[in-house]
Amino acid sequence: MPTWILIVLVIMFVISPIAKAVAKAITAKASRPELAPDEDGAHRIVGLEEQMRLLSDQVYELADRQEFLTRLLEASPSASISAKPED
Repeated sequence: MPTWILIVLVIMFVISPIAKAVAKAITAKASRPELAPDEDGAHRIVGLEEQMRLLSDQVYELADRQEFLTRLLEASPSASISAKPED
């Protein structure tokens, strides 16, 4: 079998379908409508960012309090710590 026949068959049955699929994907992506920016979504994202900032501030504050209490308890080892409430 001559080489040129093999090349033609490869082009017809392998490369051509791949090229058609790529062209179809490009055409489909180009024909999709562009989404308009959503004002409500933008406000929700801004609100979430603010809430995350507040939450991180609260976590840092709790960590500071925990560190203070740990240092306070380590400084006074003579104080007895009881799990039972005193009457």
